[in-house]
Amino acid sequence: MRAFTVYQPYAYAIVVGLKGYETRPRRTNIRGRVAVHAGKQKMELASMSVVLIPREGQKLHYGAVLGTVEIVDCLPVEEVIAALTERERALGDYSPGRWAWVMKNPVMFDTPIPAKGKQGWWNWEGGDKT
Repeated sequence: MRAFTVYQPYAYAIVVGLKGYETRPRRTNIRGRVAVHAGKQKMELASMSVVLIPREGQKLHYGAVLGTVEIVDCLPVEEVIAALTERERALGDYSPGRWAWVMKNPVMFDTPIPAKGKQGWWNWEGGDKT
């Protein structure tokens, strides 16, 4: 299964359905269900303009595949920015010239699966377990 790595808490926001767009400097032609991997690097959460609190009994996991999501389209950010909520704007970089991967139908695993991520798209061998 194809996979991409994203920092926390953005990975969590994707798999629980709070983040409907992943913004990147390049477009993607990949469509369908992909794995969402939370990188090991920890961001300074106090610097974020939006607060994401994991649901009761959950915590932010690092260095693991948290779940999957379907990528259904890829659009220039200029085409989606006007319809974004304040939270969605805070969860992405909507600078002109960037791309918004349109994500639907997130699935969060009951137990994150440890995995070593990579930059860009990569193949997750654990994808047959989903």
